[in-house]
Amino acid sequence: MKKKLFIDLLLVVLSGLIFVSFRQNEQRNNESRLNRNDLSVNSLIVSGAKNQSVETAIQKLAKHSVTDFQLQLVSRKDANLSYVYAKGKTRYTLPLTSGRTFNENDYRSKVPFVILGSDLSKEAYQPQSQMYYHLRETYLAVIGVTGDKTDSAINHHLFISLSPNQTDLGSLRTADFRIIYDPTTPQKHDTKSILRLFNAHSTKRLVDVSTVKRERQGWFERSGMILTQVILIMVLMIILAWILGYLIIYSTKNFQMRPFFKNQLSLSMVGQYATHLVLATVIGWLIGWRVQSIEQPAVIFWLLVGFDVFATLVIYLYLSYSKHYAHLRAVIKKKD
Repeated sequence: MKKKLFIDLLLVVLSGLIFVSFRQNEQRNNESRLNRNDLSVNSLIVSGAKNQSVETAIQKLAKHSVTDFQLQLVSRKDANLSYVYAKGKTRYTLPLTSGRTFNENDYRSKVPFVILGSDLSKEAYQPQSQMYYHLRETYLAVIGVTGDKTDSAINHHLFISLSPNQTDLGSLRTADFRIIYDPTTPQKHDTKSILRLFNAHSTKRLVDVSTVKRERQGWFERSGMILTQVILIMVLMIILAWILGYLIIYSTKNFQMRPFFKNQLSLSMVGQYATHLVLATVIGWLIGWRVQSIEQPAVIFWLLVGFDVFATLVIYLYLSYSKHYAHLRAVIKKKD
């Protein structure tokens, strides 16, 4: 009994370790993106832009036909401060711990809104349900808090929405910011339009070519490490499942049953085996789901379901067609 419980415990641990592998893989893939404020590999730095008021630049962008982009103005004095404007469809997917991200209404609002990095949320003022952040003698309404469990740069960042209808942007000048243009789908004519709107002479990539190549790879190419880890874990689980089956078959030799119960004996062993597997993997999945937050826990759930079904089917076939079962019946008959 103790041996079977020990095998169950190991299966619980290995089931939970699959979540750890998935979480580490997501962190590797997301860390670079989060450290550049969730900007995609399509992002371009607008170089040589004419110094003009941010208010004028945003109003021109709002009237222009260019769409499906995000624009971030990152302060040259404070790299943890960004003004954000977006139009059309974007890939702006900051990981939120509370609240919401910016939407189309915010980019048309007469007042700015704020998304705080999780570390900055400690400095916010919250008299009641609404949180505010004090910046340059003004209290700005906080609509969301963003952050990652790792020590990501996004945890320390302050995002402020921009709108062509804001009238208090007169003191902000484009020369004070790095202008980063992030199109959903890169188009040469749109990039040229952005250059003309900012009176800029060129653009350059925000990220290096190797990063672009890595992040544009398919899931299979980017996830070689997690595939290796999951395969190793599954191999260990299969070995443990086989040992568990052997222990159940071996312990059945002590049962005092008559030969005409042979069918019930086989079903009883398969039932015991399936119960051990299902309970161990379900407990492991629940622990992993609660402890390790991942994007697709359902993938692991169905992976474990497939493992349970496969292992149970193998044991059933083994009992049905192997000499071991015949030997087990002979042992029980001899005891009777």
